[in-house]
Amino acid sequence: MIFVTLGTHHDPFPRLIEGLQALDGSQLIVQHGHSPAPLHAAEAVEFMPVADMVERIGAADVVVTHAGVGSILTCLRYGKTPLVVPRQHRLGEHVDDHQVELTRALAEDGKVIPVWDVTTLPELVALAPPPAVSNGEATTDLHDAVREALQPDGQRGRRFRRSRDSVPLAS
Repeated sequence: MIFVTLGTHHDPFPRLIEGLQALDGSQLIVQHGHSPAPLHAAEAVEFMPVADMVERIGAADVVVTHAGVGSILTCLRYGKTPLVVPRQHRLGEHVDDHQVELTRALAEDGKVIPVWDVTTLPELVALAPPPAVSNGEATTDLHDAVREALQPDGQRGRRFRRSRDSVPLAS
């Protein structure tokens, strides 16, 4: 099963929907958000509860996602290396390019497989690595997954600490 999530951002993501046309629809379960549903998918829903998304990610052979932090972290927690299609500002898919920046940073560390050209989706789906965890259990809690995903390899286990001189941003 290929699970695809486009998230909840209000801008449509037709580029990714068009890229899905080259995949076997009988394998696709798609959460399409504010984009039009792919007509050939076995299942397509606009939005789904978080528990359902987590269940689908855990059961999927391959996950294709926008570069939403929650979606990526959930994949990593379940041992999946997601194929990530970042929304791009220049294409009107998001308000800025933070998804592009996040995808580049995580790809450099081997956490995600970036999809810069959606025409390569069939090839990348075929080459996607199997899950690192096969029992469907999350490997760490969310905070540990965030730390793991964002820290360079040489700094694993290092904790972020507030200095005594730091001032809260909001009071």
